[in-house]
Amino acid sequence: MPPVEHPPGALRRLWRDLYWFRQDRAIRREYRGVQHLVYFGGHGLGDELLLTTVLHELRRRGGRGLGVMTSVPEIFEHSPDVDVVKPVRHDHRAFLDRAGIRAEQLTYIREQRPPDIDVPPPRHVLAEMCRLAGITGDIALRPYFHLTDEEKAAARRDRPFIAMQSSRRSASLQIANKEWLPERLQEVADGLRERFELVQIGQAPDPPIVGAVDLRGRTSIRETAAVLHHARAFVGLVGFPMHLARSVDCPAVIIYGGREHPGQSGYSGNENLFTPLPCSPCWRWNSCDFDRQCMTAIRADDVLAAAGRLVARPRGGAPVEPVILE
Repeated sequence: MPPVEHPPGALRRLWRDLYWFRQDRAIRREYRGVQHLVYFGGHGLGDELLLTTVLHELRRRGGRGLGVMTSVPEIFEHSPDVDVVKPVRHDHRAFLDRAGIRAEQLTYIREQRPPDIDVPPPRHVLAEMCRLAGITGDIALRPYFHLTDEEKAAARRDRPFIAMQSSRRSASLQIANKEWLPERLQEVADGLRERFELVQIGQAPDPPIVGAVDLRGRTSIRETAAVLHHARAFVGLVGFPMHLARSVDCPAVIIYGGREHPGQSGYSGNENLFTPLPCSPCWRWNSCDFDRQCMTAIRADDVLAAAGRLVARPRGGAPVEPVILE
């Protein structure tokens, strides 16, 4: 009787399945009920918040068993769009594949060029993240943050106020080309406080804004979101607070300069101050061959005029720009 020939690799696969059996069983228990898991896997708070858009669109399409791996679980508290929140475990990826759980890392930057240039996606970063998650059809370019009534009540103030950010130097990802001039922001503050109370959010090392209620380093992410929920407007830079403001329907004046174009990462309902130069948008982190002219070209009066236009509009849900993914 001739010997039985196993298909190529069959013994290898059998040995692998037996070797990982106990670990796979534990992973299946840990992720029980999860059918579709998304994660960013980087270090940016804003990128973590953008995952809420993907989860919302998946839920809107009838998604069930939706999970997220994140280093910032408080972003997803009370969200009706996520069923399971897990810490980031890159080493679980192979287990998840074997368990039949769809897991996708939604990193929209796929290439970097020297010296420090990100190659952006061909569409808005939110649209790209949704595309990577397999979403097609219309999507709303906005993130979502769900506050409780108690959290909202705790952040309420007696007077109309504008929230401000002076710097993002203490951000988890330091990008000098997103920085404006703190002294010009102080000029903006001096012009705004004639009509509004000012509240400064951000990290403790950020330059202080004279005349503002100082909340630097004194609020959690959820408390900061509640402050923005009540603010008449937000004035700041490209980064996490910009996305956080949009997630709670707070209109914003965003000083873009020229690293990114607002159509690549911003929101159409905001006042976005972008400087069109031959070199912009450059998507560089810290290097610049032109002494950051895109930022220095923006004056305090430009920001004040943008803030005036913003507060002249009724305070309510900002318009949402729809995009259709083929």
